[in-house]
Amino acid sequence: MSHLKATIEKIENVDDLNIVTFDCAGQKLQMVSLELSEEIQPKVKVKLACKPIAVALAKPTMDVENFSSILSYSNQLKVQIDSIERGKLLSSILLRLGTFSLESIMGTDAVERLSLEEGDDVIALIKANELSILEVLND
Repeated sequence: MSHLKATIEKIENVDDLNIVTFDCAGQKLQMVSLELSEEIQPKVKVKLACKPIAVALAKPTMDVENFSSILSYSNQLKVQIDSIERGKLLSSILLRLGTFSLESIMGTDAVERLSLEEGDDVIALIKANELSILEVLND
């Protein structure tokens, strides 16, 4: 499980559906949730979690701003590859987002197809429904 610290920026809701926007290391993240506890409010610091298998990577060949306009993912994080552990079938890619680490697990064939290398700047893609609040931080 990957963990990120973030600050809640805003919460939008209609009926029981909530979209929570966070700031994480200067980048925006969004989460979709059906239920939120009362302590989840703007300006509150939280620890977010997502499964490494839910983190996809893109290596755009065009301008990053134009690239992001053609994808529906609300969570498109500019990250750098710290390390790649290649397995026979699956690979673990450790990503750096500011002072945080994020892991992506994908097929080794995809790592080869994208020619991913340590130090590469890539875009981490996380669906809003794959992100969750693990805990509220009291610091």
